[in-house]
Amino acid sequence: MKPKYTTLLLDLDGTVYAGDAEVPGAADFIRRCETAGIRCLFVTNRSNRTREVVVEQLLSYGIPCEVERVVTTAIATARYLGSGSAYVVGEHGLETALLDQGIRITDRNADAVVVSIDRQFSYDKLKTACRLIYGGAKFVATNTDAFLKVEDGIVPGSGSIVAAVRTGSGREPVVIGKPEPLLYDMALAICGATPAETLVVGDNLATDIGAAVKAGMDSVLLLTGVSSRKDLIPGAPVPTYVAENYAALAAIVFPA
Repeated sequence: MKPKYTTLLLDLDGTVYAGDAEVPGAADFIRRCETAGIRCLFVTNRSNRTREVVVEQLLSYGIPCEVERVVTTAIATARYLGSGSAYVVGEHGLETALLDQGIRITDRNADAVVVSIDRQFSYDKLKTACRLIYGGAKFVATNTDAFLKVEDGIVPGSGSIVAAVRTGSGREPVVIGKPEPLLYDMALAICGATPAETLVVGDNLATDIGAAVKAGMDSVLLLTGVSSRKDLIPGAPVPTYVAENYAALAAIVFPA
């Protein structure tokens, strides 16, 4: 039977890998998709690594990938801002994307304050961010993930830092990443696919599936990361499918 979907948009952390470790079955499944002519793009809320680093990790598992098939919140945030200056609460991947866009990074009179994961976050950074926002800088968050899956368990995500700046500034951010649909819209524009022929695969019900619902795309909640069946409660985003692992996902994508 011909596969229903021509394009897959896969999350990374908790879906394809956890820390440095491949999620079991991910590489074999993605290679099978590529062989069958199904395009696989990788769409991540993580901003702290460049696309080149992501590609290097995927290639280490034997997953075919080019830079153009990786969509990160760092790239999307840079394109959203377009130009000007920004104070960055974040890491190398985000700063690189902003600089490549021609955005000047500064801690004085910035046009925008961009907040993301920052493992060196401090009170001084919080104070600087809030004071700039008080002065009129636009408050932009790459994403608001409360936590993410790594090799040894769950760790706080960008959302914890965004919450600190939100509380300290009294302002709400413009959110670039999932559960907003912008990243998926960018991915579809890159590959020329339509929502009807695209399947979203992710482990986070609130972000991955939430964005798919807003974008009008079918989705699979893959139970390899942060969300579980107990999270499927009234009021939560509703995935089209739920899969325990990549074997179950393959049965959805390649029906008998």
